[in-house]
Amino acid sequence: LLLSFGSILFGGVPTMHRTTRLKVTDINQRFICVLCDGYLIDATTIVECLHSFCRTCIVQYLENSRYCPVCDVQVHKTKPLLSIRSDTTLQDVVYKLIPGLYQSK
Repeated sequence: LLLSFGSILFGGVPTMHRTTRLKVTDINQRFICVLCDGYLIDATTIVECLHSFCRTCIVQYLENSRYCPVCDVQVHKTKPLLSIRSDTTLQDVVYKLIPGLYQSK
């Protein structure tokens, strides 16, 4: 996986460009739901701590708990589902890095 970072000056002239090589296995864990051990599907993030999970996994988990399964931060005391948000940007990254996942979902 290659990540490119650049800075743009006024007029769109590039001033600096750096490419970093990363192994997919090094970043793969960021796209795994700790509740089901699968790739994130319908990525959903807890707003208090920013940990992300599959939507179905975290909704089911919050039926019985009011704490993040990763860091134990308390989510909304009475209505925990008010503390989660869809993370379409994260989901888009997962679909781009894991070819075929979108079709198999």
